[in-house]
Amino acid sequence: MKKIITSYLALFVSTLLIAQQDKNLSIWYQSPVLYNPGAVSTGQEDFSFTTNFRSQWLTIPEPGIGMRTNTLNAEFKIQDGLMGTNNFGIGLNVLNDQTGDAKMMTTSVSIPINYTMQLDKRNKLSVGVSPGFYQQSIDRSAQTWETDWNGNAYVPGKNTELGLNNSYGSIDLGTGVFYQHEYRNKTRVYGGLAFNHLTRQKINFSFGGDRMYINTVLSAGADITTRKRDLRVQPNVIYFKTGPGYNLMAGVSLEHILREGSEITTINKTVCVNYGFYYRHKDAISTTFGFKIKGIRVGLAFDANISYLSQATNSIGAVEVYFKSMHLYKKSGSKGKIKKLS
Repeated sequence: MKKIITSYLALFVSTLLIAQQDKNLSIWYQSPVLYNPGAVSTGQEDFSFTTNFRSQWLTIPEPGIGMRTNTLNAEFKIQDGLMGTNNFGIGLNVLNDQTGDAKMMTTSVSIPINYTMQLDKRNKLSVGVSPGFYQQSIDRSAQTWETDWNGNAYVPGKNTELGLNNSYGSIDLGTGVFYQHEYRNKTRVYGGLAFNHLTRQKINFSFGGDRMYINTVLSAGADITTRKRDLRVQPNVIYFKTGPGYNLMAGVSLEHILREGSEITTINKTVCVNYGFYYRHKDAISTTFGFKIKGIRVGLAFDANISYLSQATNSIGAVEVYFKSMHLYKKSGSKGKIKKLS
């Protein structure tokens, strides 16, 4: 029975290969700029670097069925004038994933740019665009018929499909807005709306290839200060709509501050641990754990599959790890120096 389910899973994955693929990370809230160019440099830090690795469907017995995803992004804040409260943001997003026994690979590179306006003392609005490049490739030598009819008998298949492209590439474009409000107790709420693949590039593996759907992303979250100074509550939700398909993930993280630092000096640094629980609609439950010290965040996530595919995956959906480095520009003293965010 398990082999039958696995076979159906392989068919399901191969079907996905001809469909549109987009970013799907469990710790998306650490890199919102991957989904929304309006979110560039909207955090406390002046610049940051984040890298993420995700491995999915680890336990599938069929070779090559699993999926791995690597992401890298950088963000830089540029003040608009010496005394201005507004700022520009510029970033770099790189994503590469590979899935299926045909080794379908997607590579996306974009340069998100935005402008953040300080509407008043507690409200900010950011508007951004993200020009980039999108490429997909596939290993045609791995796509063979299980058996071929030679006129007398069925023999092992060796021939691949003819007249199909091994890869294609095209320009890509996205845009988005991001809003933030900060309360007097330092609680922050935020949300954004983004539209990706506005160019609707053709999935050009064949002459009859369809065009990509526009990917709509709606996200919201908060960083809530509680009565306990050493505890913060951080709910997050994100919703994707891509053509007829959609995805919804929501949950909450708790952050315990073990030692509170300062944003003014570099003597004391904030040290904290965080853990959370998230639900991906009709797919998985994700648990996350991480810590932050001296402007460095490190964390991991584990997805427990709860869909009908759990019998084939042994409920192991994915494992994901990330590393994030956050910094502030030096505000006084020697010019050109930087300091890490407390």
